[in-house]
Amino acid sequence: MNLALFNESFLPQLDGVAVTVENYARIFNEQYGKSFVAIPSHPKRKQEFPYPVWEYKSSPITVADQYRIGIPVSAKLSKSFHENDIEIVHSHCPFTSGLLAQRLATKNGVPHISTFHSKYKEDINLRLKTNFEMPGEIIARYVVAFYSRCDHIWSVSNGTANTLREYGYKGDITVMPNGCDMPITHCDSEVRKKIFAKYEFDDDAPMLLFVGRHTFTKNTDIIIKALGAIARHNKKFNMLFVGDGEDSKEMRSMVEQQGLSRFVRFAGKICERDILKDIYSSSDLFLFPSVYDNAPLVVREAAACGCASVLISGSNSAEGLIDGKNVFLSNETNEDFALTLNNALECSNLEEIGQNARRDIYISWNDVLSMVQKEYEKISGEWKKSKHKKGLHKKVVDFGTNIDVLKEYDINFAEMDASNTEEEKHQI
Repeated sequence: MNLALFNESFLPQLDGVAVTVENYARIFNEQYGKSFVAIPSHPKRKQEFPYPVWEYKSSPITVADQYRIGIPVSAKLSKSFHENDIEIVHSHCPFTSGLLAQRLATKNGVPHISTFHSKYKEDINLRLKTNFEMPGEIIARYVVAFYSRCDHIWSVSNGTANTLREYGYKGDITVMPNGCDMPITHCDSEVRKKIFAKYEFDDDAPMLLFVGRHTFTKNTDIIIKALGAIARHNKKFNMLFVGDGEDSKEMRSMVEQQGLSRFVRFAGKICERDILKDIYSSSDLFLFPSVYDNAPLVVREAAACGCASVLISGSNSAEGLIDGKNVFLSNETNEDFALTLNNALECSNLEEIGQNARRDIYISWNDVLSMVQKEYEKISGEWKKSKHKKGLHKKVVDFGTNIDVLKEYDINFAEMDASNTEEEKHQI
């Protein structure tokens, strides 16, 4: 089977969806067939991949500086798609990459699966820093229109599926979980000593950890305020923030204002998986109060290393987890998070809860791709049996003048592949 994966982000971008697509492509290519990845071009993408990566023209987008938005027309990519006899199209974003996936799937008569990953409605309002709900409502309507025209919709959790239904989607949704590429790891005292020495941590205090984008969207401010509260009650701890993001500078300022500089370190972005594994396995608690994330990979990574998490009760991140058994759950307030964190640090069976997290939360990407492949085979088989039925291939939505909305984000529509036909340029 030949599989084409489409997404807006990919390595060297390290968001959760980019990591998901990379694991899909790598494992599918190793075990099940041939995978092809179609993504917007990126000036910092230098590495080689063990599978073909099809890049198409892109432009920076002002509301999200690490991302680029693709121009969803490429004669060269369309030719490669056709020549490689693609049998399954799987998109992981409903925007330009999703439109390109939809167009090519329809044109070549193959099924189009699309996975809903993110809370796009909430994200656009946060990024635009607006008090108006209208931008998010427009995005939600667009998202529903897109997924309503796909052949199969997947989500990464039941909570994620519910989010899409709240947007207005009425169709069927298959839940396909994310996996984890972090190997099962146990704490090594020598490794822990090295980590503590590197960050000048107090050997007699537990180590707390956050890994992810440094943004208040993920409630990182709750972590810092909770740490300030327990520090004022003379609780000892070491705290390490790994990652970078738009609110990193403000987070550092908050740490200083809370008088936490002697306890807290910022490691910056860490791309080396072995180093990150050592950090996870050396930590006592993983702090992740985000209610924005749907099925965060970092919680699975912490669990793989036997590190229990402190999460927000009722969030998608905490779906299916039990307080005091395989996780610690808090309300979404500074006070309750501080209290929950304090109780977790005093918990006599903290190590056991970390082991339970490893048992209950961890799932490898190999196991996930085994399930994915079975679904691909089922979808492909059903498609081949019924592909000639009237109305099976859905029309690509025409958004007409709504393209003007994208122009507000400084997309350079003049960047076109020289090989584009006049018809394709008109579509842009």
